Amino acid sequence: MRYLKLLGVLYRTSIQTDMEYRVDFFTRLVASLLGLLTTIGGLSIAYGYTSTLKDWTYPQVLVLVAVYYLMDGLTEMFIAPNMRNVMSQVREGTLDFVLIKPVNAQFLTSFRTVVIWRAANIVVGILLTLYSVGRLGNHVGLVQALSFAVTMAGGCAVVYSLWLVLVTLTFWFVRVDNIEQIVWQAFEAARYPIEIYPAWLRGGLTYIVPVAFIITIPAQALSGRAHQLPLIVSVVIGGFSLAAATLFWRVGLKNYTGASA
Repeated sequence: MRYLKLLGVLYRTSIQTDMEYRVDFFTRLVASLLGLLTTIGGLSIAYGYTSTLKDWTYPQVLVLVAVYYLMDGLTEMFIAPNMRNVMSQVREGTLDFVLIKPVNAQFLTSFRTVVIWRAANIVVGILLTLYSVGRLGNHVGLVQALSFAVTMAGGCAVVYSLWLVLVTLTFWFVRVDNIEQIVWQAFEAARYPIEIYPAWLRGGLTYIVPVAFIITIPAQALSGRAHQLPLIVSVVIGGFSLAAATLFWRVGLKNYTGASA
């Protein structure tokens, strides 16, 4: 309860600060819609020549794109802003002021702020999800909904873990901006079915930067394409990545010398 109360205070403060820039929400919403139109336009052209793409129908791919926008919005709203703040604090030597507070350092650095206007992508994702599920032609039952929720949680755990590992690397390398861009480019590739990529790239997007567990499996769960084994693997990968990233963070903290070094 103590951490929930603290989270409420932190998020309330962040939202009050962001309310000074309300136009930003509509700007980002328009940008998200334009990006969505570009993606759907390209897919529409491709599906003008075929009914399936690696066994993905057009409505199923729309579900995939919807999941991409949902995950992108959640990342940019909750995870990425906090992680970038930690990177800056390490470079400037101000992380000390976070570490001395009587609260778990990982919790405080991970959930200190929320960028409310980044919810634009979440809004677009929800609307596209409702539209694409309606076009699937099959009823989405309780099992599919629960499978989707569980795999989305697993995907969020993987995204958070990747960011936490990047942040921890700054304890040794200070700047990891180029690595961040590589991760983002891999994430961008997840807006399309992973099966369309060559085997070597598909392996990288599954095991190195596991966007398959972040986007593809939740989309399969919602569209009724997922089997029991991938769902279980998604949960295991999410839990394992979270545990490994947390352990790596603790090792990194032991190597952090602080602003006085």
